[in-house]
Amino acid sequence: MAVFALQSSAEPSAKNLSGTTISAKLSPALSPDRDFLTAAEADAANRANLLPPGAKSLLKTDKPLKHGEYHWDDKNVPAGKIVIWVDLRRQMISVLRGGHEIGTSVIVYGADGMASPLGRFPIISKYRDYHSRAYDAPMPYSMFITRDGVALHGSPMSSRHATHGCIGLPIEFARLLFATAKTGDEVDVVNSDPAAARQFAAGVGS
Repeated sequence: MAVFALQSSAEPSAKNLSGTTISAKLSPALSPDRDFLTAAEADAANRANLLPPGAKSLLKTDKPLKHGEYHWDDKNVPAGKIVIWVDLRRQMISVLRGGHEIGTSVIVYGADGMASPLGRFPIISKYRDYHSRAYDAPMPYSMFITRDGVALHGSPMSSRHATHGCIGLPIEFARLLFATAKTGDEVDVVNSDPAAARQFAAGVGS
């Protein structure tokens, strides 16, 4: 994998969620817990709708995540644009900062008849302790992306669980995302291309 220097060392440092000051440079040597993408790999992942344009590195995971599991690590990742990528086909969410993945998790989403909408949506509003009056259900760490009530929020997680159109997240992951994302940050909800995704997976590292 190529070595990435995200920003020049003259640029200011940033802080992660723990408040630790971090440098404005990220590279494989400093981040062995990351897989860095070549330009060709990043382009292939974007064409497959697996990742947004400009993705630079992904968090390493030992095995596929299950419902309720997540991975979050913003160590050494400098300040940058937050992009939230939701893939309904794979039931996965990826949170990137400056092109570097800082969080990923399995999701639950809308069932037939109440499908989660596809498209690009800005976060309209955020509510730490929201309760749905329509369904009499708690929606902790809600981040609304449509005017008719679709949100990313903490949710019970199970392969048999579906939402009424929202994107359901493990509650602790939702808390971390809520603390990171701001109103106006963009959420892309997509269906990845299975054939292109297989080609990408076969080509990575070859």
